[in-house]
Amino acid sequence: MSAATTVIISPRDRYSGLAGCIERLFACTPEKFELWVLDLGYPQDDMVAARALIEGKPNCRVIDLGLVTPMDALRSVRADVATPTVVLLDNDSRVTPGWLAPLLGAVDAGASVVSPLILEREGLDEGGELRNHLYTGELRVVDVDGTPYLIEQKHFRRADVDAIPREQAPTRTFELHCVMFRTSTFLAIELPSMVVREHLDIALQVLARKEKLVVEPASVVTFDNLATPMRLADMRFFFYRWSNRLIDLSAHLFEARWGYRFYSELAMRNWAFRRKVFLLSRWIGMPIGWANTATSAAKRLFCKDWDPLPDAEGASRSFGAEPPAVQLSHRVQ
Repeated sequence: MSAATTVIISPRDRYSGLAGCIERLFACTPEKFELWVLDLGYPQDDMVAARALIEGKPNCRVIDLGLVTPMDALRSVRADVATPTVVLLDNDSRVTPGWLAPLLGAVDAGASVVSPLILEREGLDEGGELRNHLYTGELRVVDVDGTPYLIEQKHFRRADVDAIPREQAPTRTFELHCVMFRTSTFLAIELPSMVVREHLDIALQVLARKEKLVVEPASVVTFDNLATPMRLADMRFFFYRWSNRLIDLSAHLFEARWGYRFYSELAMRNWAFRRKVFLLSRWIGMPIGWANTATSAAKRLFCKDWDPLPDAEGASRSFGAEPPAVQLSHRVQ
């Protein structure tokens, strides 16, 4: 029997977690699949552990690409995908038993992009130990002095697990912690060289193609919201991926491609700053609560906010009610 999907693992924040991701994938996936591990500059010990886990297993490969962004890495390898579907999986995400079959079923039923229910473990920002990260989402638009700005709205954000609906539902956004694409769609879309908002750019492309996006909560994936302390070796990728230079380039590229800026553009840079402070605090041994306190203090001291509306989300309207977004540019870098 041929493989139904290709699972491509790439680092999200850090190099840590790759072996655990692979182990969990094999333990929870009885279906036949191909596995590609993208080596984006991993330390040698991580790759030794990864290769030991896949040694002797069919349809597994490591692809050495050096220190590049996940989007650039995916763009360079996707032409080789030969299975009907492809799953993008971050190395800090963990699949759960029975995760794959519901996603394949949704594609068989007509979806082109399927997100599992994504839960986050407590780390940066306090809250429940395990809570909702993404069920469904949408883009909204709000006007500030006559200029429209986009807002990403996540429904049931940080809700308790018991409060999350368990029915498959249409969605207008997804995230890259784990997502399945119909391969024909994955090969047809553009993969822009972004480190933020890339998932929203792709969602707009899929919607413009009039293809179906759904969330299937019968499939559950969790991810580590920076709860695990960072290793010194992780800093190379973390500070590259979340550099102000790449964040700003991403914002400029999105605006060039779609003609919109995000209301939270400055907040995005501040969010990246908070992540850096939090992880450095954890690296020197602070408990999560202390690290969050230090992060909040650093933000107050060093970050400016731009939030001119008292309730921007409340003042926004559905972007789906606007005329369909027109892609102004097909530049990907």
